[in-house]
Amino acid sequence: MKAFFTLFIAAFLFFGCSAFSQTKSQALSKINTEGFQRSQVMQLIGDLSDVYGPRLTGTDQYLTAAQWAKKTLENWGVDKVYFENYCDDCMGWEVKSFNVEMIEPAYMKIHAYPYAWTESSNGVQIGDMVWIENYGDIEAVKKQWAGKLEGKTVLIGSVPKQNMLFDPLSTRFTKEEIEGAKKDILPASPSPLGPTSGNVDLVANKDVVFEKGMRKNDAFYAFLKEEGALSILGTTPLSPGIVHPSGTYSFRESHIKSVPYFAISPESFGKLKRLVDRSIQPKIKFHLDSELYLKPKNNVNIIGEITGSDPVLKDEVVMIGAHFDTWHPASGATDNGAGTGVMMEVMRIIKATGLKPKRTIRIALWGGEEQGFLGSLAYAEDHYGKVGETSRKKEVEKISAYLNMDNGAGKMRGIYLQGNEGVRPIFEEMLTPYKHLDVDNLSIQNTNYTDHDVFDYYKIPGFQIIQDMLNYFTVTHHTNLDALEYVPERDVMINATVIAALVYQIAEREEMMPREE
Repeated sequence: MKAFFTLFIAAFLFFGCSAFSQTKSQALSKINTEGFQRSQVMQLIGDLSDVYGPRLTGTDQYLTAAQWAKKTLENWGVDKVYFENYCDDCMGWEVKSFNVEMIEPAYMKIHAYPYAWTESSNGVQIGDMVWIENYGDIEAVKKQWAGKLEGKTVLIGSVPKQNMLFDPLSTRFTKEEIEGAKKDILPASPSPLGPTSGNVDLVANKDVVFEKGMRKNDAFYAFLKEEGALSILGTTPLSPGIVHPSGTYSFRESHIKSVPYFAISPESFGKLKRLVDRSIQPKIKFHLDSELYLKPKNNVNIIGEITGSDPVLKDEVVMIGAHFDTWHPASGATDNGAGTGVMMEVMRIIKATGLKPKRTIRIALWGGEEQGFLGSLAYAEDHYGKVGETSRKKEVEKISAYLNMDNGAGKMRGIYLQGNEGVRPIFEEMLTPYKHLDVDNLSIQNTNYTDHDVFDYYKIPGFQIIQDMLNYFTVTHHTNLDALEYVPERDVMINATVIAALVYQIAEREEMMPREE
């Protein structure tokens, strides 16, 4: 009898495990078929880029795009889709038209784009140009320039280093870089995969990391305005010909707004500076017609849920997310139309397959990420508890994991574990069916500076996807070239399908994902 009972238990376990394995295999097959053979991810990214981009925080265009995303999720049958406001004083800003030219000593079209939240010019303005290289020490600037800037355009900063384009503009991670990241034992800088601040808690230190950094030039902008300067020209040392107008953060109603401020190409900057070196004073003609407005209803996160099927586990949640906002000089295809489109496609795939995950799957498309996690942080403080306080709401205990995508449009290569060794064997098993796609590389590192940092602060297992950089930091990131032309279809199809498989498997686990110790 004892031998029979032992045999019965062994058979039960064998057939039970086989059935589970078969069920998992069938589910992943459905996900793969839907994600690879019936993909809609490029259509989604195209809509986000060409029709509903850009989506600068606070703007009417942002809200229009959010309404489209909400309707799209609802049309797929996502069970519950809604908005949550994240900011009552974040202003919208839109460009109507602009132009920047040098008209003396000879004509030159200046390749430019205005920075966000700067004031209009009130028509065409013409003035001589002066150069201020160092402007961090406001008292030194005042001592040298007080009374000398009225009616002037001010060229600011240093001349970019010459770039002859010997290095490739677009790259994938090499085998050596990936292997190096896999061998890391600490989530600390430097990382073989690129910039990281390691295990620095960005949310706990947000006043230092974000607020002080964003406000560092306010006194300089105020001084130029008081002195009667007409406009500012600056540049960022990126690849030749590229304009990079991100870096102004006067998005709140109370913030100081600069006089018209234009990002210009390195080549335009270089010529203007060389003329100054020859004691030739360029004369600049420009206009900027822009609009500032405050509409708090525009500042929303988009939340959608597929309700879990298990009577007990459905109260637990697997979250995915991407920031919905963009900068303004292009369509925002790689930052972050690609991430948004991929995560929306994850929800479509799961609904289209007819699978019924045990846990609830929730998508969050965040606003205001570019201004310092505004959307995700407001959500977390509302649902989990205030930053800096020790008490936490019960809801924080119900989030099994959060997966984030915000590193451009390159192919997924693996997952940053954010210092959480407990999830390594789980992700290894979940990604085994996709090993042939080379997406199963795990690094203890953290890539930082995007919305998963918020979840990590609340001790929720939050993860950012490792992605090939392609030309993200050399061409598209926050530039006038962030367009659909730089989104590779195969890469984003793989991203959406593999993440859908991951999310489904996390939702099916008997236990929640382990927290970082």
